[in-house]
Amino acid sequence: MHMIREGVKVDCAVKPQLGGTSITGEYFRMDTFPKAKFTAVVRGQNAADDCTFAVYEATDATGSDAQQLGATITMAQGIKVNMASVTANTVSVADTLILTPYYFNGEGTLTAGTALTYTAAAATSVANREFINTDNDACAAALAECINDATYGVPGLLATAASAVVTLTCTEPGGGDRQVLCADNGTGAFDITESNARLVVQDLIQMADFEVYVQDLDREDDFTHVGGRFASIETDVYTVAFLERAMPGYGPVGQAVAYTDTSA
Repeated sequence: MHMIREGVKVDCAVKPQLGGTSITGEYFRMDTFPKAKFTAVVRGQNAADDCTFAVYEATDATGSDAQQLGATITMAQGIKVNMASVTANTVSVADTLILTPYYFNGEGTLTAGTALTYTAAAATSVANREFINTDNDACAAALAECINDATYGVPGLLATAASAVVTLTCTEPGGGDRQVLCADNGTGAFDITESNARLVVQDLIQMADFEVYVQDLDREDDFTHVGGRFASIETDVYTVAFLERAMPGYGPVGQAVAYTDTSA
């Protein structure tokens, strides 16, 4: 049996950090790998926040002569997030929360489902997608009840209320069967939009990826390394990025980890 760790090398491309405005990771060699994939993860963005992630090539591990590959990715709050929280803070009648689930189509691409609007009201009416606003804890519990309802809720999403906070996750983390466009298989991500600051929305997990092919590096000028960079980070936002480098077949590659085990 071949193990994933024998053919895919995983490294922390940009160290975990809180705030910092911008942070550039280390540069990793690509001359022994045909392709690589960066995965950027952001936590803590609030309404109207965004940060950027970009990938660079360089001629050595110190980042000499670094130049950008491809386009800069802007990671905007509330767009195709994997987990988020909503905090009730003296919610008023008519305040709204809009949720749009995304599902995988037959090609593994995220496709938007129906946007559903939940509205604060004087009393909860699940059939009207209305949740009570009179008390923060009750408001959060009612909102979660509406989102979880089998008929009027958001297919593929799970809402969990604790005090005044609702945490939104996918019923099947990462999504279900990519060949089936069906709520029963879970959603891969969702958009979340609040009407005002009384429903305090915060992204808990948002991801972006960027794939690099060695033939796209400037090899005539000896560009052999790649690295990632976050920028425009808010002071209360966490960022981290990982790099996976793959070989044509099983190497095995060496993993720079402190501990390892298998389920066998």
